[in-house]
Amino acid sequence: MRRCLFALLVGLSAIAAASQGEIVGNVRVEVLSPHLVRIELKGPKGFEDRPTFHVVGREGWPGASTKRFVNQATTDVVTADWKVVIPAAPATSLAGIKIVDSHDQILYQCSGQESNSVWLPAPGSKPGAWSFEDTPRIIPSKEGLVPTDDGDPTSDWDLGNDAPDVYVFLPGGSYQTLRADFLKLTGPIEMPPLYALGYTDSKYYAYYQDEALRRIDEYRRRRIPLDTFVVDTDWRVGGSHGYTVDAHYFPDMPAFLRDAHDRHAHIMFNDHPEPKEKSALDPKELQYRLDGLGGLMIEGVDIWWYDRNWGVSLIDPAPKLRHEVWGMKLYHDMTQRTRPNQRPLIMANVDGIDNGFRNRPPNVSTHRYPVQWTGDTRSQWEFLRRGVENAVYEGVEGLNAWVNEDLGGHVGKPTPDLYIRYLQFGSLCPFMRVHCTKGQTREPWAFGPEAEKIVPEYIKMRYRLMPLFYGSARAAYEEGEPILRRLDLDYPTYPEAAANDQFLIGDSLLVAPIVGGKDAAVVPASAFPQGVRAEYFANPDLKGEPAVTRGEKAIDFDWGDGSPDAKIPNDNFSARWTGKFTVPGDHVYHLAVTSDDGCRVWIDGKLVIDKWVPQDSVTNEAAVDLGPGSTHDLKVEYMEMQGGALCRLRWQPVTKAAENSKRSCWIPPGTWVSVWDGKRISGPKTIEVSAPLDQMPMLLRDGAIIPLGPEVQWTGEKDWSSLGLDVVPGNGQFTLYEDDGSTNGYREGQFRKTPISTVEKGGALTISIGPGVGNYLGAFANRAWTIRVLASNARSVTVDGKRVKAKVVARAANQPFRTSGGEPAGTMVQIEIPASPVTAGHVVVVR
Repeated sequence: MRRCLFALLVGLSAIAAASQGEIVGNVRVEVLSPHLVRIELKGPKGFEDRPTFHVVGREGWPGASTKRFVNQATTDVVTADWKVVIPAAPATSLAGIKIVDSHDQILYQCSGQESNSVWLPAPGSKPGAWSFEDTPRIIPSKEGLVPTDDGDPTSDWDLGNDAPDVYVFLPGGSYQTLRADFLKLTGPIEMPPLYALGYTDSKYYAYYQDEALRRIDEYRRRRIPLDTFVVDTDWRVGGSHGYTVDAHYFPDMPAFLRDAHDRHAHIMFNDHPEPKEKSALDPKELQYRLDGLGGLMIEGVDIWWYDRNWGVSLIDPAPKLRHEVWGMKLYHDMTQRTRPNQRPLIMANVDGIDNGFRNRPPNVSTHRYPVQWTGDTRSQWEFLRRGVENAVYEGVEGLNAWVNEDLGGHVGKPTPDLYIRYLQFGSLCPFMRVHCTKGQTREPWAFGPEAEKIVPEYIKMRYRLMPLFYGSARAAYEEGEPILRRLDLDYPTYPEAAANDQFLIGDSLLVAPIVGGKDAAVVPASAFPQGVRAEYFANPDLKGEPAVTRGEKAIDFDWGDGSPDAKIPNDNFSARWTGKFTVPGDHVYHLAVTSDDGCRVWIDGKLVIDKWVPQDSVTNEAAVDLGPGSTHDLKVEYMEMQGGALCRLRWQPVTKAAENSKRSCWIPPGTWVSVWDGKRISGPKTIEVSAPLDQMPMLLRDGAIIPLGPEVQWTGEKDWSSLGLDVVPGNGQFTLYEDDGSTNGYREGQFRKTPISTVEKGGALTISIGPGVGNYLGAFANRAWTIRVLASNARSVTVDGKRVKAKVVARAANQPFRTSGGEPAGTMVQIEIPASPVTAGHVVVVR
């Protein structure tokens, strides 16, 4: 291994001799541990010992004792628990090699079709064997994916020793063992900077410099916390390609970035990179990226959004390595090169989720790169449900802990109740970011008085829960624990726990987002018994005689980049549809039109939708009640400008908010307490919960310890020298985690952990706050605590053996995890501990 490391450091391409493993002809078997074995076919340059693109942690494994037995038909590599059986015929692939247990039962057999993209098994599945292939096997430069000192990265990237190379995990039924070995082999889930856990405002919109600053100011004026502000693609000339700033919008980009930072906002820029050269590793290609991405970061851009959703993207460097994955590595390394002492933070598409649809497993390396988003979704209940399920599923079975949504949906205009439910879920998402397409907006004050009142409170709640989230971020780095923890991580024997529509934050806060509600559906042909008269014009203004007139069954068209007819151009055309339709007899309905671009709608001669402007697949609703069973005259006019062309007439039943506020929720074993009304529920069982619009179902386990940070407008406004603890009586544990929030020192032991526990026994609750252990740059020496215990009274309270006077306070019903505001929903005993050294610790006893 020393020779391998030496060869890597001096840039040699020779492969060091194998330092361990059994070589059988062209096959090498390396037993890395009793739970992990590598089966490798010799490559063009021999067996491979260097770190690869996918496998970065092959050093430091304990190995296991093996024996070799040569039989007539096989060669067996035997350990204490299993053996690898290799056919005697000369190996040209790994197909047919198998692993069997001590009873000769097959645990695993190589198919020759292994993949680098595989879902992990569910925690309750008791996995016996699982594998992935290191393919393509690429040896990266020690400097990463950046131009090297000699200007030629291809001299340090070796793509010439590819060969089948499979890692087989044998965890003995333990998901946690499998996950730990996988992360040790492929690399940890990096921690983002603390500010990434704050609120992010985003929309596809061409901001002027002063306008962008005014939007940040509006958040500050309204006292709504904000940490990151997104400038989508129109910061650049042409709004599409390259890295030249458009002076029309940003006449002084360095000044804009300084002014934004002075307002304590971090700036994210969108980039959808077009390839400049034919090779992903061409020196000119990488230098172009570093000059563009790094140059703007030097000016002050904080985060790059690698957007492969656009029509162009990076070139795949090799087969079976998609540009989503390559882009994550590229933007990560460019960011790290430009700011070597800071945590690299990028946003990229989830590999395998396409515009909200989970279509395939992610590449086994993608978990290393926070954060990832699910693409351009729609403002529909369906996509809110998908958003919750994607985030939960990916965290457990894809190990992508930082999956996030376009909150509110990318395309369309959400109803106020749908918007509120999106933001409630988003407040407990790993990365909270609103976003939408052109012509729409997602700020909390744009959806009526209820949303303006409710949504900011959830954003503020998120900031108060920042110590809980940050502890979860550390757990993701150390152990691979997802931020949104599916319940089968704790309760693997219960089938109900594998549901992806509810989750835990930490191990004590149970969340069941409201994801019900009915979406607008396309008006079917059955609603038009006489069909629809259609007129299509070869211009965008309905001028002159129509070029095509015909009957249609309904108004449900998506022509993509085409048109309705060969006589109609693909761009700059228009249409008019007229007819009669009948409303179903079950509800009052509203009509809506999804169009790209403009549309106008008349019902019974009255203009009810007037959006004769360019739009990017936007849904506009007519706020006109259509009674059950009624029949109406309809006229729809449509204008197509450029790009995609679609027009769909939809309708939606008008329901009361209460109808969209119910769901089933599985309650795990033990006793759980609602944060809203203090009611106690014992599990395991499935119940129906109903939550008014200002509430999202949340419950706390007996023994819950919830750390609370200060009220702030951005994450760095106040430090954590004064914290709160919300405690539910019972037995529990929590570890408070702190570091400097921005540098890579957390990887080198620069952090502090404070253990906190509760024990309830004999009518007394003992809360132990251990001494803080560790240190980091900027760590403070003293901390004050405000401890609140969910209890109606306390006969006595002692702190470090001394009796103190506690007060009883009302718990806020509509503003969880704080002590003021709202109607009382139970009482809490509040104990104040003045600032004292963090190394001292405290013992609080409540009787």
